[in-house]
Amino acid sequence: MKDAFERRALLLHLGAVLDAMDKLLAYSGDRAVTVHELVAEHRALASLPLLRLVPTEVTTHGFAQRVSAAFAVWPAELLEAELNHERLAGAVRDALFAADGDGWRAYVASLKQEVPWFGDGLPPRSTEAGVLSTAAHRAGKSRGKQAEEASPGAGGIYPSWPWKPQS
Repeated sequence: MKDAFERRALLLHLGAVLDAMDKLLAYSGDRAVTVHELVAEHRALASLPLLRLVPTEVTTHGFAQRVSAAFAVWPAELLEAELNHERLAGAVRDALFAADGDGWRAYVASLKQEVPWFGDGLPPRSTEAGVLSTAAHRAGKSRGKQAEEASPGAGGIYPSWPWKPQS
Protein backbone atom coordinates (compact mmCIF):
# COMPACT_ATOMS: atom_id res chain seq x y z
CA MET A 1 0.00 0.00 0.00
CA LYS A 2 2.94 2.33 0.65
CA ASP A 3 3.83 2.18 -3.06
CA ALA A 4 0.39 3.53 -4.00
CA PHE A 5 0.85 6.56 -1.73
CA GLU A 6 4.31 7.23 -3.14
CA ARG A 7 2.99 7.03 -6.71
CA ARG A 8 0.18 9.40 -5.75
CA ALA A 9 2.67 11.84 -4.19
CA LEU A 10 4.83 11.77 -7.31
CA LEU A 11 1.81 12.25 -9.56
CA LEU A 12 0.65 15.22 -7.48
CA HIS A 13 4.18 16.63 -7.64
CA LEU A 14 4.22 16.23 -11.43
CA GLY A 15 0.95 18.18 -11.59
CA ALA A 16 2.40 20.94 -9.40
CA VAL A 17 5.49 21.19 -11.60
CA LEU A 18 3.40 21.41 -14.77
CA ASP A 19 1.19 24.03 -13.11
CA ALA A 20 4.28 26.08 -12.17
CA MET A 21 5.57 25.85 -15.74
CA ASP A 22 2.18 26.92 -17.12
CA LYS A 23 1.98 29.91 -14.78
CA LEU A 24 5.53 31.00 -15.61
CA LEU A 25 4.86 30.87 -19.33
CA ALA A 26 1.57 32.74 -18.94
CA TYR A 27 3.14 35.54 -16.88
CA SER A 28 6.23 35.85 -19.08
CA GLY A 29 4.42 36.07 -22.41
CA ASP A 30 6.98 36.76 -25.11
CA ARG A 31 9.45 38.46 -22.77
CA ALA A 32 12.90 36.99 -22.19
CA VAL A 33 12.93 37.02 -18.40
CA THR A 34 14.48 34.80 -15.75
CA VAL A 35 12.38 32.70 -13.41
CA HIS A 36 13.62 34.70 -10.41
CA GLU A 37 12.76 38.04 -12.02
CA LEU A 38 9.24 36.82 -12.77
CA VAL A 39 8.79 35.42 -9.26
CA ALA A 40 9.81 38.82 -7.88
CA GLU A 41 7.18 40.51 -10.09
CA HIS A 42 4.27 38.19 -9.26
CA ARG A 43 3.35 37.16 -5.73
CA ALA A 44 1.35 34.18 -7.00
CA LEU A 45 4.56 32.62 -8.27
CA ALA A 46 6.39 33.12 -4.97
CA SER A 47 4.22 30.44 -3.37
CA LEU A 48 5.53 27.75 -5.74
CA PRO A 49 8.45 26.09 -3.87
CA LEU A 50 10.16 24.60 -6.93
CA LEU A 51 10.73 28.04 -8.44
CA ARG A 52 12.89 29.09 -5.49
CA LEU A 53 15.26 26.18 -6.27
CA VAL A 54 15.86 27.12 -9.91
CA PRO A 55 19.29 28.69 -10.62
CA THR A 56 19.09 32.48 -10.93
CA GLU A 57 20.19 32.60 -14.57
CA VAL A 58 17.48 30.22 -15.89
CA THR A 59 14.91 31.92 -18.12
CA THR A 60 11.26 30.95 -18.20
CA HIS A 61 11.77 29.37 -21.62
CA GLY A 62 14.81 27.49 -20.33
CA PHE A 63 12.81 26.31 -17.32
CA ALA A 64 10.05 25.00 -19.58
CA GLN A 65 12.62 23.11 -21.66
CA ARG A 66 14.23 21.65 -18.55
CA VAL A 67 10.90 20.62 -17.03
CA SER A 68 9.87 18.97 -20.29
CA ALA A 69 13.10 16.99 -20.42
CA ALA A 70 13.03 16.16 -16.71
CA PHE A 71 9.47 14.94 -16.36
CA ALA A 72 8.66 13.47 -19.78
CA VAL A 73 9.40 9.94 -18.54
CA TRP A 74 7.33 10.21 -15.35
CA PRO A 75 3.84 9.29 -16.67
CA ALA A 76 5.05 6.05 -18.26
CA GLU A 77 7.31 5.22 -15.32
CA LEU A 78 4.51 5.78 -12.80
CA LEU A 79 2.36 3.26 -14.69
CA GLU A 80 4.97 0.51 -14.60
CA ALA A 81 4.35 -2.46 -12.30
CA GLU A 82 7.60 -1.71 -10.47
CA LEU A 83 8.86 1.84 -10.06
CA ASN A 84 12.30 2.59 -11.42
CA HIS A 85 13.47 4.90 -8.64
CA GLU A 86 16.74 5.70 -10.37
CA ARG A 87 15.10 6.70 -13.66
CA LEU A 88 12.48 8.91 -11.98
CA ALA A 89 15.02 10.83 -9.91
CA GLY A 90 17.85 10.71 -12.46
CA ALA A 91 15.78 12.32 -15.19
CA VAL A 92 15.00 15.29 -12.94
CA ARG A 93 18.55 15.65 -11.64
CA ASP A 94 20.12 15.45 -15.09
CA ALA A 95 17.72 17.83 -16.86
CA LEU A 96 16.40 20.27 -14.28
CA PHE A 97 19.41 20.45 -11.94
CA ALA A 98 22.22 19.58 -14.38
CA ALA A 99 24.76 22.02 -12.93
CA ASP A 100 23.11 22.86 -9.62
CA GLY A 101 24.04 20.45 -6.86
CA ASP A 102 22.66 22.67 -4.09
CA GLY A 103 19.32 23.03 -5.84
CA TRP A 104 19.19 19.26 -6.41
CA ARG A 105 19.86 18.49 -2.74
CA ALA A 106 17.16 20.96 -1.63
CA TYR A 107 14.72 19.47 -4.16
CA VAL A 108 15.40 15.93 -2.94
CA ALA A 109 14.95 17.00 0.69
CA SER A 110 11.55 18.48 -0.13
CA LEU A 111 10.36 15.33 -1.92
CA LYS A 112 11.70 12.95 0.73
CA GLN A 113 8.95 14.10 3.07
CA GLU A 114 6.46 12.19 0.91
CA VAL A 115 8.73 9.73 -0.96
CA PRO A 116 11.57 8.62 1.36
CA TRP A 117 13.61 6.84 -1.32
CA PHE A 118 13.62 9.72 -3.84
CA GLY A 119 17.15 10.54 -4.98
CA ASP A 120 18.81 7.64 -3.12
CA GLY A 121 21.40 5.52 -4.88
CA LEU A 122 21.91 7.66 -7.95
CA PRO A 123 25.33 7.31 -9.51
CA PRO A 124 27.36 10.53 -9.66
CA ARG A 125 27.23 12.33 -12.96
CA SER A 126 29.12 15.08 -14.65
CA THR A 127 27.59 18.31 -15.90
CA GLU A 128 28.08 17.02 -19.44
CA ALA A 129 25.82 14.04 -18.75
CA GLY A 130 22.94 16.40 -17.91
CA VAL A 131 23.47 18.44 -21.05
CA LEU A 132 23.65 15.29 -23.17
CA SER A 133 20.49 13.78 -21.64
CA THR A 134 18.57 17.02 -22.25
CA ALA A 135 19.83 17.14 -25.84
CA ALA A 136 18.87 13.48 -26.34
CA HIS A 137 15.37 14.19 -25.02
CA ARG A 138 14.93 17.08 -27.43
CA ALA A 139 16.07 14.85 -30.29
CA GLY A 140 13.46 12.25 -29.33
CA LYS A 141 16.00 9.67 -28.21
CA SER A 142 14.98 9.38 -24.57
CA ARG A 143 11.78 7.45 -25.04
CA GLY A 144 11.09 4.89 -22.40
CA LYS A 145 10.18 1.24 -22.61
CA GLN A 146 6.47 2.17 -22.61
CA ALA A 147 6.80 3.99 -25.94
CA GLU A 148 8.42 0.94 -27.49
CA GLU A 149 5.63 -1.29 -26.19
CA ALA A 150 3.02 1.00 -27.75
CA SER A 151 3.90 -0.11 -31.26
CA PRO A 152 1.01 -1.57 -33.26
CA GLY A 153 2.21 -5.16 -32.88
CA ALA A 154 2.61 -4.97 -29.10
CA GLY A 155 -0.97 -5.98 -28.24
CA GLY A 156 -2.49 -2.59 -27.47
CA ILE A 157 -1.47 0.84 -26.40
CA TYR A 158 -0.89 0.00 -22.73
CA PRO A 159 -0.38 -3.77 -22.53
CA SER A 160 1.44 -3.84 -19.21
CA TRP A 161 -0.66 -1.71 -16.87
CA PRO A 162 -0.25 -3.24 -13.41
CA TRP A 163 -3.97 -3.04 -12.57
CA LYS A 164 -5.18 -4.62 -15.83
CA PRO A 165 -4.49 -8.36 -16.04
CA GLN A 166 -3.05 -9.71 -19.27
CA SER A 167 -5.61 -11.69 -21.33
